[in-house]
Amino acid sequence: MTQLQAFTYFLKQMDIVMLDEILTDDISYCGTTKDIFLDKLQDIFTWNLFLDNETLPVQWSETNSNHLQFFCWFPNEYENKFLVTSKADGSIISLINKRPNFGFHNSAFRVYEDEEIGFVKTTELIMLQNQCKIAIEEMTDVLFTTELILNWVNQHELLYLEIKDEDDECIYKNMKYVEEFFELWQSKSYEKDLILNYKDAETAVLEFNEIEFSDWLEKYHTLYFCVLMPSNSLAEIVCDKEYRYKLGNREYKSKELFYVEKFTDLYYKTNN
Repeated sequence: MTQLQAFTYFLKQMDIVMLDEILTDDISYCGTTKDIFLDKLQDIFTWNLFLDNETLPVQWSETNSNHLQFFCWFPNEYENKFLVTSKADGSIISLINKRPNFGFHNSAFRVYEDEEIGFVKTTELIMLQNQCKIAIEEMTDVLFTTELILNWVNQHELLYLEIKDEDDECIYKNMKYVEEFFELWQSKSYEKDLILNYKDAETAVLEFNEIEFSDWLEKYHTLYFCVLMPSNSLAEIVCDKEYRYKLGNREYKSKELFYVEKFTDLYYKTNN
């Protein structure tokens, strides 16, 4: 078995120990170090196992024989793609990430600019990244409550303002933790706005079975399309009495957001 064949095999098996054994330091790893490269693969493996998948779907592209594709969800859809160059004997020369501009999903292979070989961090960036990392951890693996969301948004607003420009874009693009915090704060700020405007959604939910569907849709048309501007999440309701629901792997316990989600789900289902 050549090094390339072994890499493909152990990638599919999600065997990080054997990948570490068969990969050598002279390979170019998507512009970063071997250790960071393997750490990122391990994160993908962990997420894939969380999805109850025993192997990682891996295949060579049908249109480019040097493109190795792999994805965490469905075998027929490939999110990550490496351009692999190798010698005639099958030893790997380089791995290049052909889809580098992902967000922060656990299934996405992404190398940040500050993780690239040769990048020199300033003291200012190091301190900023640490602040953002701490803020992100405060919202990781938690039960999202009204109080938590409001307090977190208010607490970290100054940090958000520090890293945004006049066009509301992140100043530090493609920097680990910073860009993720920026988008996380924006999403939670949006939820804060929903919390502050939930009352009409609660009224609409309580009226749903009291008037004709067509009248209800017309009455709350503006609320649905212009005020709340929902994502049609179709949240999974966990417990009505406790106002608990799930969005993917995030769980909420918030009366205000519960009614917003309940209203938008009702409107979407009734209108379609």
